[in-house]
Amino acid sequence: MDPHSLTQQFKDRLCLTAGLPSINPTSSAWQDPPAPIATAQSEVLPSVTDIAIIGSGITGTSVAHTILNNPQASGLRVTILEARNACSGATGRNGGHLISDTCGHFEHLVNALGIDETVKILRFSEANIADLKTLVAQLDDAERKAIELREVNATTTVTDANVLDGVRRSLKMMQDAVDKTSLKYNVVEDQNVLKNKYKYRSGLAVFEQEGAVALWPYRLITILQKRLLDAHKGRFTLETSTPVTSITHNEDASEYEPGYLLHTPRGIVSARKVIHCTNGYLSHLIPSLTGKLYPLRGTMSVQDPGSSFPKLGHLYSWTKMHAGSYDPETRCLTTGLYYAQQNANTGEIFIGGESQEVENLLTSNDSAVAASASRHISSIVPEIYLDADDAKTKKVWSGIMGFTADGLPMAGNLSRLSTGRTGSGEWIAAGFNGHGMDKCWLTGQAVAKMALGEAVPSWFPESFLISEERLKACTVDVAAAGIVGLFTGST
Repeated sequence: MDPHSLTQQFKDRLCLTAGLPSINPTSSAWQDPPAPIATAQSEVLPSVTDIAIIGSGITGTSVAHTILNNPQASGLRVTILEARNACSGATGRNGGHLISDTCGHFEHLVNALGIDETVKILRFSEANIADLKTLVAQLDDAERKAIELREVNATTTVTDANVLDGVRRSLKMMQDAVDKTSLKYNVVEDQNVLKNKYKYRSGLAVFEQEGAVALWPYRLITILQKRLLDAHKGRFTLETSTPVTSITHNEDASEYEPGYLLHTPRGIVSARKVIHCTNGYLSHLIPSLTGKLYPLRGTMSVQDPGSSFPKLGHLYSWTKMHAGSYDPETRCLTTGLYYAQQNANTGEIFIGGESQEVENLLTSNDSAVAASASRHISSIVPEIYLDADDAKTKKVWSGIMGFTADGLPMAGNLSRLSTGRTGSGEWIAAGFNGHGMDKCWLTGQAVAKMALGEAVPSWFPESFLISEERLKACTVDVAAAGIVGLFTGST
């Protein structure tokens, strides 16, 4: 194989183990201003805990929320360890969407997993969205106002005939298999609707998803963390600026003893069980997963669309899909996927999408935005929207997502072979492939229940469970081929 081929470039990057989260990440608009608990930590790092959760995003918060509210776990001490400020990773850097990606990929999932498992994934995705809607509805007025959750029609303009055909087939296959869904899906091939209603500049059709959500995810998670800290004083702590640099295990410890030693710059924390919720950074502490679960750096921005563009953020969110491409001259990979929501109050558009070099895409370093990525995202709003020719970029930032070789999240108990440690009390909830908001919350619940000794919940997709057999199949070759297919439309 030509060592300079696109696939080889991917393989070279996939073989790199993730580092710790960057000390000076790019500044996300979602985190401005910082939450009151952004730098929360105990005066003295707890030396012992029952369950250590690594990562303070939506998944880690869900794990903590589930354990702390489980009557059978009322005596357990829980500690979240976060390398940076609270919710400073992907959850505090993403597009702020609660959208299911299952319907559009229904045909592919059926071919890979079968109809029953695909329907289960669809139900699971929709249930995540419903659960988070309910959770926000139970908060007080000031908290709900801060989170800015609104139910929207998530629209996607499709510009390629082949992509549109695939969406049509997936929709029909789903409608034939499922009597009723909580979200309403539809394809509209009316240029008047596409342009005058949704303000898309171009496209063959619009794929609609009624009942989806746009929100301020950073505020949601930090508000939930504040509530947990207030409600569970003495048994729950959030330790920010406390990166876990390594983990060792005392092989003489029983399962009821804190046999895990989590090494941090502030000291060592002993824990009975460890739950990894670091997504794209996971291979830093579990090197055997390098190339199987890998980091991918996304680009996000906030832009002023100009005075001619109406305020529609309380009604819609937007996505543009077209075939990806690779330019060997510039070495830039363009993914062909843009996702956007509009702040219903200010009219600003939060939009993300990728066009950058492979080495800038496959990295765990979010301390920079590639110049190519910044130029591209800063020019995209007028290309997508009508009446946005005067758009101005206000801020651009990056964030690290976790992708898996087989395109499915990884959840469950990690074997000793995977961790390289003698204990069997490590768990994983990671690898959400760019669609964490519609999968993380219930994945965190499921893994928390498993870690407490309960059976795998009946509603949890079996295809998400980690196993040695699955990991053996998730090779670097498979991962590289998947990225090529995902981002360039080829195989």
